[in-house]
Amino acid sequence: MPQLRSQTRINATPEQVFDFIDDWRNAMRYLRRMVRWEALDPDNTQVGGVFDIGVQAGPTRLNGRLEVTGHQRPSTISFRSIDGPRVEGAWVLTPDGDATRVLLDASYDVPGGIAGRLVAAFLRGNAQNDIDASLRELKRLIESGA
Repeated sequence: MPQLRSQTRINATPEQVFDFIDDWRNAMRYLRRMVRWEALDPDNTQVGGVFDIGVQAGPTRLNGRLEVTGHQRPSTISFRSIDGPRVEGAWVLTPDGDATRVLLDASYDVPGGIAGRLVAAFLRGNAQNDIDASLRELKRLIESGA
């Protein structure tokens, strides 16, 4: 499975960064190409919480369902897909002086067939740039208080 990894340093406490990421309503504000992110049960967004997601990958929209598999404030949120394209990953937050080092580590696999090959080609050319841009936007939003 292809691996994606991006990190940044955000001038905010780990608790502030964690709380921003943990609020599922913020996901579409910073995750590039995300067109849907909805909690199945808005009262359960910790371990076992499930989200319906949609990502625009070129001309194809990939729909899926993610489950939170780890949730330790203020250091880690991990997830995996339970439907749709296979995805596993984690947000890892570590104190860095007066700031927070943010790492997003993810692996993914796309469906087979012609559509899968087209999506895979699109992701190969764009996925790392998209994850890097997502972390830059996360940093901008948190640091600006937006």
